[in-house]
Amino acid sequence: MSAPAAAAASEHYLAEAAGAGLLRRVRGLRYVAGVHHDLLLDERRFLVEYADEELLADPVWLDGLVGRALGEDPEAASVVVRAPASVRLDGPWRPELSYLYHPAGADVPAVGTDEGTDGGTDGGTDGGTGLRVRPAGPAEETAVADWLVRAMVHGTADLGATADPEVAAELARECLAAPGRHSYVAHLDGRAVGHATLLCEAADEVTGRRAVELVDVLVDLPDGPRSEPAAALTAAALAHARRLELPLLGHVVHPSQRTDADRGARIVASLRARGWRADHVFWRRPTGPAAADSPSRSTKGAA
Repeated sequence: MSAPAAAAASEHYLAEAAGAGLLRRVRGLRYVAGVHHDLLLDERRFLVEYADEELLADPVWLDGLVGRALGEDPEAASVVVRAPASVRLDGPWRPELSYLYHPAGADVPAVGTDEGTDGGTDGGTDGGTGLRVRPAGPAEETAVADWLVRAMVHGTADLGATADPEVAAELARECLAAPGRHSYVAHLDGRAVGHATLLCEAADEVTGRRAVELVDVLVDLPDGPRSEPAAALTAAALAHARRLELPLLGHVVHPSQRTDADRGARIVASLRARGWRADHVFWRRPTGPAAADSPSRSTKGAA
């Protein structure tokens, strides 16, 4: 059961948005928007969670979002727009998060795990390296929580902000308590070195499409090679989603210009070369005066 690259907004989502006063219309075209406080970034932003593609192709409408944002909240620091992966925003817009999915039923790399998979594993070690991946046990929950916090703090730093560790810890606890949460832990020579955490009852709020969401993959080996444990954890996540006959949904953070602005694009390209498909992107532009000097541009291409 593979998901389309640009699924439409569900009628249920649009009806709920209308009931909440968030569905707006321009020239008969629809968009869903409102002020949102991002807890990790500690930023107030005008979030356009959905817009008809004709609006996303209109630079005048895109530029006008800054005025709408400040009109509703003078403290709004940015405008964030969700767009299908086939739509690219330029000018003052920068990608913040890219979401990709790996189709259900696609081939899964064989890795050594302690839980049988459809990828052909036998529960042994991977390549004789002493690497094993198995479901997290109760004694490993604290380590998984710590890794989630670290990922949130590092991801926020990539975006040029500083996360409050207490806020990150609360969000990590909420993630661990979510229905259908499942974590895998990688062990190297008997030592826990990383995790992959999944939300197996996830659904896209806009499209209603079900998926297994890969919340985070992190390998805690500061002085050692991380690619092999990361690949094994990702393969375990893919196999888990395949058993549930659902696509696996993951995201990539695009670092700000102050860090490594091209790294996110490189990661997305690498994932697409390995069978992942781009789904949608969250684009951000600041509301400050500097943004007005660069008019919006929008192009549409292959997802």
